[in-house]
Amino acid sequence: MQNSATKIIKFIFNKKNVEKLYKNLSKQTVVPLILLSVLFIFSYYFLKPYFYKYNSNIKVIEKKIKEEFKLDIKINGKITYNFLPSPRIKIKKSEINFNNKKNPVLFDEIKILIPVLNNKKLKDINFKKFYVENSTIEIHSNDFKDYFTYLTKIKNKDIVFKNSSLFFLDDQKNKVLFKDFYFRDKFRNNTHNIDLESFFSENKIRIKFRNDIDGKKNLDIEFPQIDSNIKVSFNPTSSLESVKGKSKIKLFDNIIIINFEGKNKFKIYDSFLRSKFLNSKIEGNISLIETLMFNLNLQINQINFRKLIFHYFPEGKENNIFNSGLSKKINGKLNISIKNTDSFIGRINDLKMKLIFENGDIRVQNGSAILPHNSKINFNFLFTENLTNPFIDFNINFDSQNTNKILRRFNIYEKFNKETSLSFQGKIDVEKKRIRFRNVILNNREKLDRKDVLNIEKKFNKFVLNEGIIGIIDFFKLKKFTKEILN
Repeated sequence: MQNSATKIIKFIFNKKNVEKLYKNLSKQTVVPLILLSVLFIFSYYFLKPYFYKYNSNIKVIEKKIKEEFKLDIKINGKITYNFLPSPRIKIKKSEINFNNKKNPVLFDEIKILIPVLNNKKLKDINFKKFYVENSTIEIHSNDFKDYFTYLTKIKNKDIVFKNSSLFFLDDQKNKVLFKDFYFRDKFRNNTHNIDLESFFSENKIRIKFRNDIDGKKNLDIEFPQIDSNIKVSFNPTSSLESVKGKSKIKLFDNIIIINFEGKNKFKIYDSFLRSKFLNSKIEGNISLIETLMFNLNLQINQINFRKLIFHYFPEGKENNIFNSGLSKKINGKLNISIKNTDSFIGRINDLKMKLIFENGDIRVQNGSAILPHNSKINFNFLFTENLTNPFIDFNINFDSQNTNKILRRFNIYEKFNKETSLSFQGKIDVEKKRIRFRNVILNNREKLDRKDVLNIEKKFNKFVLNEGIIGIIDFFKLKKFTKEILN
């Protein structure tokens, strides 16, 4: 038997017999064999994962997702396999939890892309990419810090969101929506990259973060439709425990340079704001512990109030001041000091005030300035952004040691008492364009009667507020009003 088997093997591998077999095979035979072999290999690798028992091994898949993508996922629906347009498993109804919070992020469908080769067993299956598309996803504003912490983690594989919508509810339960949301988180060659694009309030946002491990860390944010951007360079030693760096912010025609360091509370130093209307140094601190809070000192070297306000709130759009939509998100204090600035009455020196943002209200507190001709002014304002009835509450005290010279700026040359003081309080109804004085007191003792006060209100409404609140900084309107009152 052994000799017979040996003879058979020798016969099969005999050179002449191989040559006879080759001659007998035609191209018509070889080509189909090759195609069948390729098809068999293709089918084996592409279709093999179809037979894995995914739904019986949900815990295995959850564990692999956590290992590969650092995501704490819970799968509540079915898992299926598709080999077109590329091999992938589809996971229905899942939730991802960040830092064991009670508000997980819910997904209707997630796709996990897998490679064609090396799919030996389900437990050894290799994941390539965590992929979400054409989905609407709700996130939670209270968990923003946890989302940010997750983004700093280094993952083994890519995470991609495409053609989706992202939204959260603000404190007033209004939906804040990001449309056409694209996101990619990847790690290559010791470099961590995050790319994000979306539309918010019909304006496009682009965010790019590049982290060379133990090296440079750069964050770029662009708002192309309003020609604005933020560029941040972090110190290589920066981490979640301590952040230090420098940012350059281009907002319309303004350039802001901020040097910062800290964790949840940041120290701001050697910083400045420059525009064609304003030049200021900035220092202080900004806190992000629970909500945005700030306490900043602005030492303004140069400012043109009138051009500044008319640039951002042009004629006919003054009510935009009271319809910002952002003021309720801003809480903090600006301590403003201006050494000197020009005005329609001459040079103003040592202008100081506290600008306080609090739950939608804006206060100008403890304002004071030295005016030309031995005069001075103290003032307080309250700007309330009430959508049904926005108003300005004011309290102003004016003293002059040379009243006649001040009035000459208004082309009034009649003789008045050299020393004059004027105190008045009241309110301006922004919607109705009306002013109402509570008290008008001359020289610390003479209180105007109601008839005189009504006459002042009538002329102020006619000559100053006739086109809106911006009239209070229009010199020509104020000049006409003053002449009407004193002539």
